[in-house]
Amino acid sequence: MNIFTQNKKKFVNNTFILFSIAFLIRLIYLILQNPSTEKLFEDELMYWNHSLRYLDRGILEESIKAERMHGVFIYIKLLLILSLKNLKVYLVLQSLLDALNCFIIYKIGSLILPKQKLYIYISAIISPLMIILSSQVLSETIFLFFFTLFLYFLSKVIIENNNLLYNMAIAGLFLGLSTTIRSITYPLIFLLILPIFIILFKKKVLKYKIFFSCLIFLFFSLLPISSRVYENIILHNSFSLTNQTGNHLAYWVAPLIISESKNINRADAIEYIDKIADNYTLTDNNYKNDKILRQVGFKALSEINKVDIISHWIKAGLINLSAPSILLDKSLRSLPHPSFYETGNILLWLKLILSNSEYYEYLIILLIASFSSIFTVVSFIVGSVYIFKNNRIIFILTKLYVLYFLLITGPVLSPKYIFPILPCLFFYQGITFFKLFNFFKRLNTCNFRKT
Repeated sequence: MNIFTQNKKKFVNNTFILFSIAFLIRLIYLILQNPSTEKLFEDELMYWNHSLRYLDRGILEESIKAERMHGVFIYIKLLLILSLKNLKVYLVLQSLLDALNCFIIYKIGSLILPKQKLYIYISAIISPLMIILSSQVLSETIFLFFFTLFLYFLSKVIIENNNLLYNMAIAGLFLGLSTTIRSITYPLIFLLILPIFIILFKKKVLKYKIFFSCLIFLFFSLLPISSRVYENIILHNSFSLTNQTGNHLAYWVAPLIISESKNINRADAIEYIDKIADNYTLTDNNYKNDKILRQVGFKALSEINKVDIISHWIKAGLINLSAPSILLDKSLRSLPHPSFYETGNILLWLKLILSNSEYYEYLIILLIASFSSIFTVVSFIVGSVYIFKNNRIIFILTKLYVLYFLLITGPVLSPKYIFPILPCLFFYQGITFFKLFNFFKRLNTCNFRKT
């Protein structure tokens, strides 16, 4: 047996072990959750019911087609077929996909931070957010699959010097596929052209090759969503992929900022928005209504101090980064606790929890989970400093990456909104784990020498 065969066999064995550990953790969590269709709610219930109708009738309601990207329903439909419409089998299959996501993140780490790749992988396999989201009928797991593959091939463009056109094409294709699941990456297709151009220019790639690379990236990025873009431009005179922006701005972003700025609850903030909306007339066209609701949202926010808006945006981003992912766990959410969105103020929300003994079980679990939040915050600082010292280009790109998703999400509060930046957070956590391991290793060596 030659060295190549031995190395290949070792790689296959290691891959199987790493994948199996990730899947086993997700499977154990899934068994403890004991999922059933009766427990589905909010977006889960919407995705499940509409995908069942899509499977049975072959069509989606126009309102849902306008509100959500079509790709997620194709994905759910496929899993429904493979699982024979059995929710538990469906979620087991999704857990397999999430385990594969962990391995893709490991491969990205092996390109950018090879010394820390195992620690990056550990961060991914034990990530509460990935585990919880993979146990629910949502779009996050399949989005992360396509998006991490995009990051992997984009990393190859940045790090390697060969197969440029191929890597650009595949990176673009997977970014486009991720956009068919969630439109959140749509602006990224165009925003990435400049940094890609600068990176390739600094690598001294020939100018004509840079030009063709950017064209290829744009072509393959837009290819999966081209029919949607064309249809919306022709039929609705809109460059938007969905009609969610207006509703999100008017009834999620604006009420949160208004309730904090004016110290009122969410219900009163919604009532304030409704009064502004009364001055506008909605139509039977989803995309025209989207534009109208954007005007409503901007009108409401125009009366708020710009400094307050920016501060709320920053505060929400920091809270989402540090909030315990267990807040999304169904068992925890079923415990008695006050609604944050109804109170509209984090200090008032905490005061309600502390002042009512009925909420103490929820509080205790939240406090225990907060240790992971502290580690995330520390890792963000430690990882950023390490990358800054070792690779300035990667430092700038990771910061722009995080900033993009925090800005586009807005001041809406939930740990799930940081899921697109999880690969970057795992880098920071992996670096911190690596430093901790080396610290204890040196400490142990010193103690051994003393004895």
